[in-house]
Amino acid sequence: MSSEKKTASPQYNVDGKQLEAFLGPLEANIIETIWSSKKRPITVREVLETLQKKKKIAYTTVMNTMDRLYEKGLLDRRIEKGKGGVYYVYWPKLEEQNFKEAAVREVLSSLLENFGDLVTACLIEKAADNDEQLNNLKKLLEKTLKERKGDQA
Repeated sequence: MSSEKKTASPQYNVDGKQLEAFLGPLEANIIETIWSSKKRPITVREVLETLQKKKKIAYTTVMNTMDRLYEKGLLDRRIEKGKGGVYYVYWPKLEEQNFKEAAVREVLSSLLENFGDLVTACLIEKAADNDEQLNNLKKLLEKTLKERKGDQA
């Protein structure tokens, strides 16, 4: 049996903003901290020190949340040995843009599977509120149609 962890499907929270639409506030804060860190892999203590610049938070809270992100398949980790004993170092399985794209694609796929043409109609209607978004949607649609014609030739 493989020990490879599959990236968990995030739940979508319609009230959440940005990453908090897919993750809890602390999970989002921690993974953003890891993504923005120049150091990889990163320890719980290093994440803690960054987070504590904004607000007081316990080491065990950060440790448990990073473990949860590992269990969800969003972080990877390995054990290292140091002066203080053994500890985990973490790194993201997906970079920020890849995570966002995968999460959005999964939500849209589910919506399309469950609600079909209604999703497409709502997406177009929403894009029509903004000329730039509508123009981008038109370009993407034209590009996709052109690629499909090329594949069929």
